[in-house]
Amino acid sequence: MLVEQLSLPRIHRNKRIATFTLIQISKNRRRFAETNKLRGSGAYQEMATAVVVKKVCEFGAKCYRKNKQHRKDYSHPDQSATDKQRLVHDISVNEDDPPRLTRRASKRKLEEEANRTAPTTSNEVSNSTTTASAKISTLAGGSPKKKTKTSDTNEEKITVNYCTKKKENSSTREKENDKGENSATVTNTPKTIPKTIKYEERREKCEYWEKCYRNSEDHKKQFYHPNDKEDKSGDIKEDGKTPINPLEDGGTVEFNSGYKLTRDGDIYSCTCKGFLSQRKPINERTCKHLKEYLGEEFEKCRQKANHVPKPSGIQSHINVSLLLAHKYDEKVHNPVGWWISEKLDGVRAFWNGRCFYSRLGNAFYAPAWFTKDLPKDMHLDGELFGGRGEFQSTVSIVKTAESPKWKDIKYHVFDSPHMGKEVFEKRMHLIKEYFEDVQPEHAVFVEQTKCKSKEHLEEKMTRILNLGGEGLMIRQPKSVYEASRSKTLLKIKKFYDAEAIVIGHEVGKGSNQHRCGALRCKMACGKEFSVGSGLTNKDRDHPPKIGTIITYKFQELSKGGSPRFPTFLGICIDKTEPKDAEIREVLNEDEV
Repeated sequence: MLVEQLSLPRIHRNKRIATFTLIQISKNRRRFAETNKLRGSGAYQEMATAVVVKKVCEFGAKCYRKNKQHRKDYSHPDQSATDKQRLVHDISVNEDDPPRLTRRASKRKLEEEANRTAPTTSNEVSNSTTTASAKISTLAGGSPKKKTKTSDTNEEKITVNYCTKKKENSSTREKENDKGENSATVTNTPKTIPKTIKYEERREKCEYWEKCYRNSEDHKKQFYHPNDKEDKSGDIKEDGKTPINPLEDGGTVEFNSGYKLTRDGDIYSCTCKGFLSQRKPINERTCKHLKEYLGEEFEKCRQKANHVPKPSGIQSHINVSLLLAHKYDEKVHNPVGWWISEKLDGVRAFWNGRCFYSRLGNAFYAPAWFTKDLPKDMHLDGELFGGRGEFQSTVSIVKTAESPKWKDIKYHVFDSPHMGKEVFEKRMHLIKEYFEDVQPEHAVFVEQTKCKSKEHLEEKMTRILNLGGEGLMIRQPKSVYEASRSKTLLKIKKFYDAEAIVIGHEVGKGSNQHRCGALRCKMACGKEFSVGSGLTNKDRDHPPKIGTIITYKFQELSKGGSPRFPTFLGICIDKTEPKDAEIREVLNEDEV
């Protein structure tokens, strides 16, 4: 029949198409009648509320599409389990049922019910509010939200469990220290802060003497002439054992030229360029200001006594290649499953079994009692750390060979380069076993915690910042040790933003010669500093004019109040005065 119709002329073909459409209309009417019969039955409701599972996006966590239609059709790792399944709209709703309440209407209704039965006590009020909020959340289609804080007991960690022997030793030491402190409190008087001593710098004889024509006050303060009284302070006899002018521990001497002398135990330092430019250990340095105030003979004896010969068989410089970190980007990186540890603000140190070396390969000569418990057959990567906010003192101690102040430093170990082919977890467990067996006195194993979510990472970051820390480091699981900058190690740091006024331009060096090398700026509090990083070639060729307000970011303030690691961000067009950043208050462990 069909073949015959296809072979007929065009008129008969059109009749065939018309009859075919009439048959389709009758079929659709029959299906619609069947659906009406099924309406209200259980089978139809099951079919209407059937669960349609979303397709999994082929890009997964790397998917960058954020439009709603794509999110509805495909599931992604960052979506919750409830979002991965979608319910088909139920068309079998009874029209006689009351309309579904919206969030605002349901909240209003619950408040009216709560007001009708007003509670008499505060406990009842709190209970009613919590139940009302729970009802509101359940009516809105979700579970009642609870602000939960991740507990340390539920966290997966790699940490050292020290044995009871160390606890007993530490308890006995604490008792001895308590006894010493109690006895000291009875006998010693409270310490007083030494005052700053004002000192007039000794003038030198002018080389032109009677022929000098300079009348400036600065020249007269620095040199004396025939009409002036000759300074006879250099005629004092010295024995070399005691200084000419005494200086208490912790005290400072301020010269009329602006330079300052300070004493910290047996270490004397000066703020002049002649002292700071020397490459010797800080306790072996001297300058004309120290020689003038303490005496030349005393300085010679002090330098000889503090000179420590370099240990034999230890190289002063070696080639070192360590693992370096990239910056963490919240939009790109997913930290779930990574290992979290604190970013320590100290001095990076590589232990080769005999000596510490910096990232550049320069040796740090630590005392023998400091390194006696460290392994001889295992290379370690860690940080020489003197405490949060003690970066400057840590640097001065580490650069001083055989200094007794090394007792304030701890070597925090977080990896082992010579086991680079092993995965990170195995390396950590091997280092952990060594620390549990030997229990070094001046070394610490850095605890690693597995990240559960981005909220967990944010909690850890907030806690470290409140304690005065620098930030966090996260490490990719099952990663090998790469002796270069790698994306398996990420650093997370928070910076402060502030404004400052430009008061000058410093000339650049090297590739920035004959143009601006750094901006000399002044904070709102009056502190001056220089900022060079962040300037582009265009900014260096045409730097901001003097008096311009700029925005910069920095990590923290030093003990002197200057911003550490300042970076230029841009010019503030809408600001006329600078504004300092509000520094976060440091809390104790109990307060966090």
